Amino acid sequence: MYHISVLTGRQDEDDFGERLRDVARVEYCPPGDEEEMADRLEDADIIVCKSEPITASLLKELDDLKLIVVLSTRSDNVDLEAARERGVMVINNTSYCVDDIADHTCAMILALIRQLPEYQSDIRTNSRWEYGSVSWPIHRVSSNLIGLVGFGHVGRAVAARLQAFGCKIQAYDPFVSEKVMMERSVRPVDFDKLLQTSDVVSLHMPLNETTRYIFQDEQFEEMKEGAMFVNCCRGGLADEAALYHAVDDGHIRSAALDVLSMEHPSPMLLKMIARPEFLLTPNVCFHSVEADKAVRDDAERYIRLFLAGHYDELPVVTRRDSEES
Repeated sequence: MYHISVLTGRQDEDDFGERLRDVARVEYCPPGDEEEMADRLEDADIIVCKSEPITASLLKELDDLKLIVVLSTRSDNVDLEAARERGVMVINNTSYCVDDIADHTCAMILALIRQLPEYQSDIRTNSRWEYGSVSWPIHRVSSNLIGLVGFGHVGRAVAARLQAFGCKIQAYDPFVSEKVMMERSVRPVDFDKLLQTSDVVSLHMPLNETTRYIFQDEQFEEMKEGAMFVNCCRGGLADEAALYHAVDDGHIRSAALDVLSMEHPSPMLLKMIARPEFLLTPNVCFHSVEADKAVRDDAERYIRLFLAGHYDELPVVTRRDSEES
């Protein structure tokens, strides 16, 4: 019987043990240091993980490992080159939480355009019920040009939703052809053009060595005066201190963030919390009851397909896939 190790500290988070007991022995492995993990996973045929790091040195210790199932759209926690060299297949779920992230992103964009955070703050803080207490004018949603930095699965879902509101969409993504964008009525532009002309800039790209802190002082300064900034993608893409200064200077009108470079109390987070121009949520964009169930249903199906030898039906991760978001 196959041995599946699920990397989680809480067995009650899922029911893989019940789901797969006809084909495998399922054990739950609380994350620990690499030496502990190597001991616990020693005879595992399959690992199911979320964001836990699966490094080259860990893989070297796992001679029986055949498959890694990542419960996410991303796979940057796995050393893909080391897995490939050892003949370990890595699969993820490219459809997981796409709708949820797109919905959350659009909700934030609409809230910024309609100035909901600022007016809510004014009502609560100043007990004032008055239009015009926010310095920026409100423009109709459909009059806004939305710029998407990245046009993968989530970016395309965001575009489709906002097009229903009548918004014009433009996008920058060096890995997506102009034809793909134009087929979806999205205008392809270069990075500088997007920054200079978009009323709202929303991020939909992976976090890697080339994209880390891609938004700093220079990029915020290049953005259109009065533009809005949204990041429901990855913390570390934007320098929050630079963003705060751009908002404080009045160049950027407002910002909505579901992810931060450091997601714990910090002086910068406290400064943003105190400002009505910042709409903040605690990394909840990918959560929903439906998404959590779907990712486990898909993981079970993938594992059964793998054990049956139907490899061509599996969403195998390649190096190119790991660059998409």
